[in-house]
Amino acid sequence: MSRFSKKEEPEVLPGAVVEEGQTDSLANVAHVDHDNHDALEMAVSPSSDSADLLTKWQRKPAPWAVWLERLTLGVERPFNTLTGTLQLNPFYHTGTIAVFLTLVVALTGFYIFLFYKYGFEASYLAVLRMNDMFIARTMRAVHRYASGALVVTTLLHAYRMLFMERFRGQRWLAWVTGVVLTIIVWLAGVTGYWLVVDARAQLITDGFVRFLRGFTPWADGFVIWLTKADLSGNSWPIMLILLAVHIALFLAVAYFFYLHIRRLSRAKWLPDTYLVIGTTAVLILIAIIFPLRNLPAANGMRLPESITLDPLFLFYLPTEGRDFTPWLWGGLLLITAVATILPWITRDHSVAEAAKPEAAKKSIGLPLVNIVPENCTGCTLCALDCPYEALEMVERHDDTGHKFVAVAKPEMCVSCGICVGSCNWDAITLGDSSPELVWDTISMRLRMAKAKAPERPVRLVFTCDRHAAQGARPYLAQDVPVAVGDTAVEIVAVPCVGSLLPDTMLRALEAGAHDVQIIGCPPDDCRNREGNVWIEKRLLRLRLPRLNRDHANAPIVADWVSPDDFTSALQKPLPVAETPDGEPDFMSARRMFPDVLPRSLIILFVMMVVVLVAQVFMTDVPFRSRLATDTAIVRVIVEDPTTPFNRTGAFNLPERPLLLRLEVDGEVLAEQSYDPAEFFSQPVGAFVQDLQINPGNHHIRLAFVDEQANSRIVFYEATTDMAPGEILRVVYDPLFSTPCKGNDCLQ
Repeated sequence: MSRFSKKEEPEVLPGAVVEEGQTDSLANVAHVDHDNHDALEMAVSPSSDSADLLTKWQRKPAPWAVWLERLTLGVERPFNTLTGTLQLNPFYHTGTIAVFLTLVVALTGFYIFLFYKYGFEASYLAVLRMNDMFIARTMRAVHRYASGALVVTTLLHAYRMLFMERFRGQRWLAWVTGVVLTIIVWLAGVTGYWLVVDARAQLITDGFVRFLRGFTPWADGFVIWLTKADLSGNSWPIMLILLAVHIALFLAVAYFFYLHIRRLSRAKWLPDTYLVIGTTAVLILIAIIFPLRNLPAANGMRLPESITLDPLFLFYLPTEGRDFTPWLWGGLLLITAVATILPWITRDHSVAEAAKPEAAKKSIGLPLVNIVPENCTGCTLCALDCPYEALEMVERHDDTGHKFVAVAKPEMCVSCGICVGSCNWDAITLGDSSPELVWDTISMRLRMAKAKAPERPVRLVFTCDRHAAQGARPYLAQDVPVAVGDTAVEIVAVPCVGSLLPDTMLRALEAGAHDVQIIGCPPDDCRNREGNVWIEKRLLRLRLPRLNRDHANAPIVADWVSPDDFTSALQKPLPVAETPDGEPDFMSARRMFPDVLPRSLIILFVMMVVVLVAQVFMTDVPFRSRLATDTAIVRVIVEDPTTPFNRTGAFNLPERPLLLRLEVDGEVLAEQSYDPAEFFSQPVGAFVQDLQINPGNHHIRLAFVDEQANSRIVFYEATTDMAPGEILRVVYDPLFSTPCKGNDCLQ
């Protein structure tokens, strides 16, 4: 007797109108007799045209995707072995963990905001004061570490979607928004570091200025704005704007998360409870043990000499000012562009063409969902089961007596076949290959297996395309049934195990199979999101369509394993009766979610601690700026060089073009020509220079030069001893500075 009693009734889905005879699959099937070899005659004799119809449903992954998945499965195997429970593997939950980490970042960020002040010095001091408060210090560290973990999980999630090829067809929106999300998360992290206004933020500012100078006309204005704010002490508007940008980026992340899951039915937002609790506990524990270290404040008079670097967000800083910097950004831009257009430039490697030429243009190369209206009873199960909203129910206006009829939306279909597994009435097909015709292929292969191994029982194994490309691949290449002990095994690959009806397995038993085994993907790792969950619930009589009550304990088992673990699942022995008079508990052998042992949770917690500690040390890398040790900087800022002529009237308007020239030890390092005819007619651009010189004693002069008259108007002239990393700011402000001539200017 199965331990699932009548009291454990299946979940009746909202909106389902189930007719008599549809609740149980194969309600009128006779009792299964595995010793009756004549039962083979019950199988439909397939025609030669239908012999390979199942291949029309098959998806053949691209070779590069197969190779990437094989590599990944090898890395994941130790995690699965250590925990002993596949559902605890955090790699299967990267998407939901990323959402949870985003919430953590938002909540801790809001708490930090309560203590934040505005202004270069005020912002830095506010961050310093947080170190004196335990909760604020801890929340700040959690905020930092959760942000880094968010980048890691986002990249891991993108990588998993890549080798599963979950970017084709209607999934292009989720893929493209995921690319944009990654960029926005990175920008939000950079602005977060910027808000601290320490030496690290100073390097970010310098890098941003170089970016503006290379790609926009706004660099000079930005430098003038920052410098004037620093000199005047009125810098709070800058920090307020920067905080607003930081918050706006987070809101953009939230919006793109919505777009990312917009086409998903029943999108799962958060990971399971044990991962939520474990992640929270690990973040708090590590934040307490490893509080953040504070760097010196940003200093407009010196280059930062030594900082700690976070490669997740600030990977570009060590390349700043080097010859290969354009190659770095050019390479990243190319990778981003290729990733964005990947859904349209990659080729599908399906075995068969799409059922219809017009459908092939819209799909990933596989047949799309198709409705047979005359068979549809309007039960709504297909629309409820579809993971991608490729079906909808509309009111029916004919004489069938049914209220609804299913309508396909091929542009949303990913050819998973899950809807086929929800329909007992042959009202749904993939392309023009109906489930009944596909059954012809299955029954033929079963008959051939019986003929090739007449003395042995035959097991029929159903598996999905991921297993078919990995662990099941060697077995599928054989022309004879696989021998597992005394049993001959015939393996049938389908797009997803969720495309199977319980009726199909019972028919296989009636057709002579000794037992039926389903080998599917682990929990939360189905390529089609919910296919493994739905078929498990159907076999456990918890979801419609379900196994007939009389055959609930038929010899049907299921194993939910990693695609590289197909062999161990295949060799797993069938359940045996606990007592001589009892019968094996096949129902329990179909369960996907075993009880989680405390030992497994402890191992998972320790693994998460190790990973986060590794992240802490890898994102706090010591970095010394070569500029701070090898060079000094002369920073010249003149907002409007023509002010002495057209506003102050200190000098007569010149008759010839003048050169504004910066000289160091008599050598001209920068100059710009100004035509006096334009002094009043249009705005004159600022003169902003950031020049590297060798440390030591230098004579520096900034002056307008009239070469024909051999005269000059000096804005600045001085002899100074420049230390390594020192920044000499030459700022001309007409309100506080007066140009001079000749030796009168020498200080």
